[in-house]
Amino acid sequence: MLSFSKIIFTALVVIVVWQGFKLFNRAKQVPKNDQPKQTRDEKKSKAGSAPQEMEKCPNCGVYHAEGFAHRCDG
Repeated sequence: MLSFSKIIFTALVVIVVWQGFKLFNRAKQVPKNDQPKQTRDEKKSKAGSAPQEMEKCPNCGVYHAEGFAHRCDG
């Protein structure tokens, strides 16, 4: 028969195993110091890059960034 103490013991064992598994997986991951951090300023500079003017290729009609080389394949 299931008693209250057996249920509590089983729950505690499950929690301890679960926490141990999380700790084991966390140790296998790269330490936080080695991961590159993106600061708020870097996010703004990447998101706020200036738009480029597009120009149409006279041969194939494809638009590409002005000043960049384009090769027509057809």
